[in-house]
Amino acid sequence: MQLATKQLAVLLAFTALLAGTNAGAYAAPLAHATHAAEIKIHGTITDSKGNTLPGVSIRVKGSTKGTISDLNGNYTLAVTTPAVVVYSFVGFTTQEVNVTDQTTVNVKLLEGANALSQVVVVGYGTQSKRNVTGSVAKVDLSQTRDLPNTNVTESIRGRVPGVQFNSNGRPGQNGTILVRGARSLGGNNNPLIVVDGVFFNGSLSDINPNDIESIDILKDASAAAIYGSRAANGVLLITSKKGTTEKPIIRFNLYTGVSDAAHTIKLLSADRYLEKTLDYQKEIATATSPAIKTAPEYLTTAEKANYDAGKVIDPWKEASQNAIFSSADVSVSAKAGKTSFYNSASYTNEKGILYNDNQKRVTLRSNIETSVTDWLKIGMASTFVNRDLSGIASDLNSLYYSSPYGTWRYADGEPTQFSVPTETISGNPIRSSILTKNEEIARNLFANFYGILNIPQVPGLAYRVNFSPNYRWDHTYNATRQDLHLANNTKSASKFNQESYDYVIENILTYNKYIGTDHYFDVTLLYGRNRSGFESTTASGAQLTSDALGWNSLQFAGTPTIASSAQLVNGISSMARLNYRFKERYLLTLTARRDGSSVFAKNNKYATFPSASLAWIISDEPFLKNNETLSSLKLRLSYGSVGNQAISPYQSLSLSNTNNYVYGNPGVTALGVFPANIANDNLKWETTYTTNLGLEFGLFKNRITGTLELYNSKTKDLLVTRAIPVMTGFTSVLTNLGETNNKGIELALNIENIKGRKFTWTTNITASANANKIVHLYGSDVNNDGKEDDDVANNWFIGKPITSFYGYQFDGIYQQGDVIPAGSQPGFIRFKDLNGDGVINASDRSVVASGGLPKFMGGLGNTFTYGGFSLNIFVNTMLGWKTPFILLDPNSSISENSPGRALNQIDAGWWTPENKSTTRPSLVYTNPLGYQYYVSRNFVRIQDVTLGYNIPKSIVEKLKMANLRVYVSGKNLHTFTNYPGSDPEINPGTSAATIKSNMYPLVRTISFGVNAGF
Repeated sequence: MQLATKQLAVLLAFTALLAGTNAGAYAAPLAHATHAAEIKIHGTITDSKGNTLPGVSIRVKGSTKGTISDLNGNYTLAVTTPAVVVYSFVGFTTQEVNVTDQTTVNVKLLEGANALSQVVVVGYGTQSKRNVTGSVAKVDLSQTRDLPNTNVTESIRGRVPGVQFNSNGRPGQNGTILVRGARSLGGNNNPLIVVDGVFFNGSLSDINPNDIESIDILKDASAAAIYGSRAANGVLLITSKKGTTEKPIIRFNLYTGVSDAAHTIKLLSADRYLEKTLDYQKEIATATSPAIKTAPEYLTTAEKANYDAGKVIDPWKEASQNAIFSSADVSVSAKAGKTSFYNSASYTNEKGILYNDNQKRVTLRSNIETSVTDWLKIGMASTFVNRDLSGIASDLNSLYYSSPYGTWRYADGEPTQFSVPTETISGNPIRSSILTKNEEIARNLFANFYGILNIPQVPGLAYRVNFSPNYRWDHTYNATRQDLHLANNTKSASKFNQESYDYVIENILTYNKYIGTDHYFDVTLLYGRNRSGFESTTASGAQLTSDALGWNSLQFAGTPTIASSAQLVNGISSMARLNYRFKERYLLTLTARRDGSSVFAKNNKYATFPSASLAWIISDEPFLKNNETLSSLKLRLSYGSVGNQAISPYQSLSLSNTNNYVYGNPGVTALGVFPANIANDNLKWETTYTTNLGLEFGLFKNRITGTLELYNSKTKDLLVTRAIPVMTGFTSVLTNLGETNNKGIELALNIENIKGRKFTWTTNITASANANKIVHLYGSDVNNDGKEDDDVANNWFIGKPITSFYGYQFDGIYQQGDVIPAGSQPGFIRFKDLNGDGVINASDRSVVASGGLPKFMGGLGNTFTYGGFSLNIFVNTMLGWKTPFILLDPNSSISENSPGRALNQIDAGWWTPENKSTTRPSLVYTNPLGYQYYVSRNFVRIQDVTLGYNIPKSIVEKLKMANLRVYVSGKNLHTFTNYPGSDPEINPGTSAATIKSNMYPLVRTISFGVNAGF
């Protein structure tokens, strides 16, 4: 249900009066002592780039008076003039300022050399990395600014240890993100996305990468616990840019380039196709029916006609297009007086490598913040995006089954129905692209209105309110025109419309205080509500009377259908967090969050998620002061719990559905209502408990810095759809059961190899290893073997990874002269007889692969600079995983086996009496046991290479510009792999639907860009 108009108006009006900056970054710091004769100075502390600095120590020299900057970098301090005020912050050069009668003192601190000086976003605020006790990783966006990334997740791929990003390559698609592997069997494993401190339920494709100031990733339970039930799979925090300088800055970015398929599946050439056709005929030949014809004579009539005419089709060439892309964006930002703003507009036009696969995106962003008084700030951060994904791309599934002697178009240019008329399993790959007009539009309006109230009477106390609405409009319209070469009516159309919305209201109270010089407290309290929902309508019809109106004439369809649906989820949250520091080197964080969600049963709607973490800055101890080798050293330990509520609502309830039934004689049809599922009054939260040990270090004046992490988590009360006896009248029920374990190790290294006046060379290394397993499932032991039963149907096995594959173990190919059992022959696959009974049957199956996730991930980046030139090279790798690859079965299609002419056109080789392959079977092998042909997905990829040049300042000034940079960039230039598919990062799946979406070729791009500032 949506808010009533009056209620919404009142709420918006209230929010407009109370609106502000980053959650948690708002408390006015405490001055330790004040006197009536003193004046109060105030200001903002920033780094050299204009970023505000929280936690800066501000002291009056020669006295005990002092304070710290709040999480917005603001401070207020009472001083007796004249005075010298000292500003110090770890990792920055200490600065002293003489104060006479001025009341506004803004300070810019210059960076020093310290591994712990970085500022990170931690959720509802920011902190110096020095003071963070949980596992938080910051993405170095400086390495990706010159890359043609249309999706922000491309900036993450391979660059953060423990974070895996897979994309299917299609324009406008999100792909998937996993933080430290998978934990859930039936729930969602995707991380929570937070933009400018607020939950974001839209598509990451809606965010312009050039609008992003920083990306931080919360990995462990201590860091993520403040988000409670949404944070079981980690949290991705995205912070957008804001105005930071008094002088307006205009930035213009433009890039354009071309794309092609970096790697495509090897299909049979025309000659190899003929060879395969003849080899098959030889295999099935008998004494009474020998294979005496030449290969062309075994082609179908249509294929033979094309062979005789010398017509050969290159499927990739026919199904692809010239993939040209371009993007332009402009931004204006400034901080004028008490108001700062950042406004931007961007346009992206991206053509995919497959025919008729495109994306056009327009993004508008506006961030505004103003100080109404010294104690009140209000602000707004908003984004509007319009994505046009219209067009139906070539069908990859049909492409992989297309004959090189097929016909895709008639003489008049119209598409054929099947490339080979007599073989109807595989359609023409470009038929729908030509005959069907498609309009697919996605619009998203996301905003956060906020207010920050600093309480003057209680220094250090502040209140913040957030109101964050998000509305999304999606529609997909299709209209298929008449096929002029078919007599029957092929005209059809459909319309799908969906409106989605969600909003979050949060009230946040913060208080920070120094007690003496050794004790610091920072408290955050939160209470919030959220609601999300959607309404959708689908209508379709066939046998339309005319092509003219398309999807706007469904009422004239011969068989119209209509359906609609709606969904609503409510949530409520409260949270408390305490940060405590003793002597600035002993750190403690305690967090507790309680969430309520309407998706769970009435008795389990609420759950509490606590966490605790400790940190010790060892390098600040007297016994390590001034150590020439060890620049910084920090040890962290955390333990906590987070929840997972990522399931569809209403599953704890018994729902109804409708169906037609016939009764009476001669039979009357009536609409009946029946229960669609069984209720579960005990459905509750899935909970993950994590222990994390971290070590942050810097060596040789921080020429080498890094982080080493060890983690171990267990997830209980898994949300799983469990099969139940059919006598209940149902087949399954969503329930809580079982336990999984997930553990790993992560390493990040940053090395300054050479740091000269003109030449520099830096190296970034990431490495991570992850292992997960199922600890418990149903707790049953049906066969009384003393071991808990597995779930073979779902490929879930006790002690094995969550994503495992169960089947027969390949043991080679039977050759002539081998002892061959009945039913087999030379060229057939030999399987291992695991139980040694001499018979290959279901008892010989085992877990043969567990390759849904890689065991090891790594990245290696090198950046070289000389004068105005810079060169960045990044290499990514994933190792230790296998998956089935159905297209390696030479005689299988997606829907049936075809031992005649092999429909599958993958050129993976085959066994013949003359070519005795030891890995590939004969063409007459029909795979009766359903072997799935497991392949390695290991790869090493040259992912990004960028060469840039900053135009000299003397030239830039003559052009009346602030800066000018040009660059050329290459993406996915080469992949070293033995994987036979399009991209080893993407699971190909085993169905037509997954092959269409997951076998999209890896896209290689070359681009040229310009960045200009005024």
